[in-house]
Amino acid sequence: MPELPEVETFRRYIEGTSLQRPVVRMEVRNDVVIRGTDRCDLAEAVEGGEFLSVRRHGKRLFLRLSGGGWLTWHFGMTGRPAWTDGAEERFTRALFVFPRGSLAFVDPRMLGRLGLASSPERYIESKGMGPDALEISRGEFVDAFLEARGPIKAALMDQRRVAGVGNLYADEMLFQCRLDPRAGARSLSERDLECLHRAMRRVLRRSIEAGADLDRLPPTYLLRCRGRGAACPRCGSALRTETVGGRTSYFCADCL
Repeated sequence: MPELPEVETFRRYIEGTSLQRPVVRMEVRNDVVIRGTDRCDLAEAVEGGEFLSVRRHGKRLFLRLSGGGWLTWHFGMTGRPAWTDGAEERFTRALFVFPRGSLAFVDPRMLGRLGLASSPERYIESKGMGPDALEISRGEFVDAFLEARGPIKAALMDQRRVAGVGNLYADEMLFQCRLDPRAGARSLSERDLECLHRAMRRVLRRSIEAGADLDRLPPTYLLRCRGRGAACPRCGSALRTETVGGRTSYFCADCL
């Protein structure tokens, strides 16, 4: 699933390809990706106008519409934006057509969603989303997790506490702080939580710099070798897996 670094990469991609271009028409190929939003309302809001700017909060994008309001974009498990000036990509679910070229929403599993909002702030509030992972302060982060229940890995993936961290990057944060993903969140000290805050900012920023390409991350990162049968990049021991918060977690038991 696209997490904060991937969605920030998408934001920059859209910013570089699709802003301030007249939208001639919007084509929705499957209503699943606009569920909860009327097709006619969406077309009326988008067609004939332009995308003026694009913002990100956590894993969500918000495109400011020249006619007022914002287009909301959630990528689900497999969604991504794709610029095309020729053949359309397979699994295109929606298409914003410009005088020259088009911006496609490619989503094989159709778990993403396009919609409308009066503002990003109201959308974020309505969804109960926490602060963005790159904007939350150390004190806010510690306060958000001191009273968390359940495993720390599940708490880190809870978008109501902090928005943007998912399965992959939660594993990396915990690995860098030598913390067990299965450990109860309440068992962590304030020092542990401060380490997680530093690791979160460092890992997310490094991944953004790498264009969300895991192969371009430092060889010491768990994300470079996260997989069954892989060895720990720190000590060489075999990585272990456990299901935590409904997701597969990778960690090195010897490094805890």
